[in-house]
Amino acid sequence: MKRFTLLFLGILLSANFLIAGGLVHNTNQSAAWSRMLSRGATVEIDAVYYNPAGLTKLSDGFHISLSSQSIFQTQTIRSSYRYLNDAEYIGKVSAPVFPSVYLAYKTGKFVFSFGFLPLGGGGGATFDRGVPMMEVPIASLVPAFSSFGVTGYSVDMEFQGSSVYWGAQAGISYAFNDNFSIFAGARYIMAKNTYTGYIRNITLKTAAGDMRADAFMIGVSETATNYAVVATGAAVGMQPIMDLGYGGLTWDEAAAYGVLTEEQILTLQGGLVQFGFSPEQVAAMNLAQAQGSYYGTASALNTQAAELRGGAALMGDQDGDITQTGNGITPIIGANFSFMENDLNVGLKYEFKTEMDLVNDVPPGKGFVIGMNPDGTPIEMFPDGDTINADLPAMLSVGVDYKVIEDLRIAITYHTYFDKKTGWAKEANQPWVIDKNFWELGIGFEYSVNDKFLLSTGYLRAQTGVNQHYQSNLSYSLTTNTVALGAAYKINDTFKLNLGGYLVSYDKAVYNMYEGSGNNTLPYYESYLKSTFAVALGIDISLGSKK
Repeated sequence: MKRFTLLFLGILLSANFLIAGGLVHNTNQSAAWSRMLSRGATVEIDAVYYNPAGLTKLSDGFHISLSSQSIFQTQTIRSSYRYLNDAEYIGKVSAPVFPSVYLAYKTGKFVFSFGFLPLGGGGGATFDRGVPMMEVPIASLVPAFSSFGVTGYSVDMEFQGSSVYWGAQAGISYAFNDNFSIFAGARYIMAKNTYTGYIRNITLKTAAGDMRADAFMIGVSETATNYAVVATGAAVGMQPIMDLGYGGLTWDEAAAYGVLTEEQILTLQGGLVQFGFSPEQVAAMNLAQAQGSYYGTASALNTQAAELRGGAALMGDQDGDITQTGNGITPIIGANFSFMENDLNVGLKYEFKTEMDLVNDVPPGKGFVIGMNPDGTPIEMFPDGDTINADLPAMLSVGVDYKVIEDLRIAITYHTYFDKKTGWAKEANQPWVIDKNFWELGIGFEYSVNDKFLLSTGYLRAQTGVNQHYQSNLSYSLTTNTVALGAAYKINDTFKLNLGGYLVSYDKAVYNMYEGSGNNTLPYYESYLKSTFAVALGIDISLGSKK
């Protein structure tokens, strides 16, 4: 019997269904943003999120913004691992309703504001065939058991996930004068991730027909145990020779001195060759070394038999049902500067780091078993009650809004996220997952066709700073380029409509991967790509005095 290494089934399930913004934040938070991609210095009602200090530019009274986006994303992962049945895995992410609600009340120099928005996530993903990291360990059973006649596999799997971080924000803005105002507030984050899925009917294709992988591995385990009994018997049978002090004899000496017959020698040598030792290795052994090789082989076979029994348990049908919840508070400060009779506006906002842990809520047996303890109890990827660090990084926003001519306005916004300061950027005994902080730079244009109707467009570059240690099949960050187009229509002094749409293109990332270990290591690559488009509709309502 040839030696083999058991390949364990490993599954890493995590979701990060972000649409626009940093690794955790969504910054697509209004229909007005959707039509121009740059709102860092806005003084309209969506400044509740983008530039809260700029709310002092509103007229006295109540102001309301209601908007929603419909966002659709395709995630494509390709793997070159040679034993996979299909190299391409496609996930569909959808957020048909992505709402943002903003309220502000201005009285004199003060503005009291409130916002409710999906700060992170906001969508659900479905991978009808699972993802490579779920299937590669299964496909690896083919080369691992090729000497047993395994030529292929089949599996039925699916993964669905959803993630949303709702944010409820409140704060106060104060204008010192017409040129300078400040803001102080906080946002309460309510996070919830859900993952469901299954892995069923893992089957191996053999010369004798299709067999369930768990049953096949139990059969191989029993074979390994039987061979261990044979190896142990051979070693025990040599013990009388050892007791007489003949352990240092070579095979030829043992034959010459009549310690072993030629038939016994051939049987012992042939057994060692069957257990994977080369004829040259066997010929060079003395009797003590031969006995030690039999004992060593028996021990290795018993270990492999135990691993196979544990691995068989992993190849059984599994269903996952995981819910993660957590909450945290984000302090927020801001400032707004106006110059040139309000033709030039500068908005600043800083959101402090939000410390947050997510807690697993998992029904018994639904946490995806990935291993077995020595006592036979399962090891789950998502143990019930475990906590996961999910800090939201601090964020700095700088926006400039400038009226170039009477009917044309240009807006520039820069965001950076301090990802390297979060708890998950560097966990104990793990490599850094962040090389550089995430940043994005947007530029937008508004052109007033007349007093009621304006057109807008914009471009946004978002540069990720993660490395390969951060990326996984269900949560990966790519550098993006986004373009937007839209319009706004002022129905009257009370109502204003915003309509926008944007298209996101992603830079493909390709990484070298490895499966197996030692001489059985197989290199391959995985590539990651996405595509996103969205449309948005919103209405701004102004009640009270008019400027």
